[in-house]
Amino acid sequence: MTDKSSALLHTLPAPRLLGRWMSLAMVVGTMIGSGVYLLPTTLAPFGPNMLVAFAFTIGGTMCLALALALLAARIPGGPFAYVEQAFGETTAFVTLWSYAVSQWTGVAAIAIAVAGALSYIVPALGHGVGLITVALISIAALLAINLRGVRSAGRLQVAATLIKIVPLLAVVLLVTGRFATATPVEPLAAVPLTLTGIATAGALMLFSLTGFEAAAVVATVTDDSETNVPMATLVGTTLTGAIYLTATVATLMLLSSARASNSGAPFADAIAPILGQAAGAVVAAIAAVSAFGTANALLMLAAEVSRTLARADDLPRLFRRTNARGAPSGALIVSALIAALLVLASSSDSFVPVYIFITLVSTVSALVLYLVCAAAALKLGVGGRWTALMIVAVAYAVVMFIGAGWEPTLWGFGLAAAGLPIRWLSRRFNRATSRRSR
Repeated sequence: MTDKSSALLHTLPAPRLLGRWMSLAMVVGTMIGSGVYLLPTTLAPFGPNMLVAFAFTIGGTMCLALALALLAARIPGGPFAYVEQAFGETTAFVTLWSYAVSQWTGVAAIAIAVAGALSYIVPALGHGVGLITVALISIAALLAINLRGVRSAGRLQVAATLIKIVPLLAVVLLVTGRFATATPVEPLAAVPLTLTGIATAGALMLFSLTGFEAAAVVATVTDDSETNVPMATLVGTTLTGAIYLTATVATLMLLSSARASNSGAPFADAIAPILGQAAGAVVAAIAAVSAFGTANALLMLAAEVSRTLARADDLPRLFRRTNARGAPSGALIVSALIAALLVLASSSDSFVPVYIFITLVSTVSALVLYLVCAAAALKLGVGGRWTALMIVAVAYAVVMFIGAGWEPTLWGFGLAAAGLPIRWLSRRFNRATSRRSR
């Protein structure tokens, strides 16, 4: 590890560090969020392509997770340290900056999803002023929680993770009951199986599976990170992938593809005809809590990443500031403001198309981190007997760029490149400030 990487390691008093279960909850809680609750909506038009894409995406994600777990076990300091050691400071900056962009866009998308879930109960919240208001209130509440410190955000993450699994298990049990009583289930959409359909469905899934890197990103505020981070990454990814596959397919067996593709709360729509509107409303509320918990994790990740970059003088020193509780107040406030501006900029009368586009841009921005970290694992030789899977991880990340489509990919690359002039200006300003303070 370089001297700069060592300087970037963040040490907090032991009681404020994330423990083993909080680290695992960061992975599971970040992955299981608005993404899974809207997967039936985004994947319904793809029919059988969805099943192949699930196998492809879960397998590829596991390879990426393995690369991060192997790096975390060998190199302390999180992704900045991994990439810097393999490819140098500039690549580390672009990679982490792109990841910060993915978290900002992710917070915006998931804040919108909170409103989408609640629109099942109050339809006016699914569009226009109602949608924007709920999204902005969600961001403000998350900022207040995170400003109380990493342990406060960690406790919310554990609670939200336990709550959000309930409706996922409910749809699986309802479908199991239908099979047991020989009751017919809904068929998947009758569309042909194509490589384009598989790749596009896979890219949409990947947004829902992003978050497996969460434990590695907050390794600097995790107790015994060399042990807890690899465990949380691999166990969390495996568990979440299995839950996603069964819950999404079960929902589409209860809800027609035509209806699912236009639903803002597909799990609630699937359960309500069987258990009643009250049950549907409860599921919609849980979906909103789930999205809120995921946005909590993304805001924490965005703040930690931008604070790391600020410590390297690659962002303004505002991002380094902490409050009395040790929370990165400067980075949190700026991250929340950016997410709020993205919500305002993406206002639309149609919830689903806006959500899909923002999630694809967020996915592309996160893919930069995944691709570079997998390549770093290869270059640094941490793969050992798993080297072949590191090659698969690199190839999978490249295919996902293609699956996301040219427009989101260009947006993602453009936002990544935009970080370079910001870095140049930040370094000049920070140096000038240092000279004046001497």
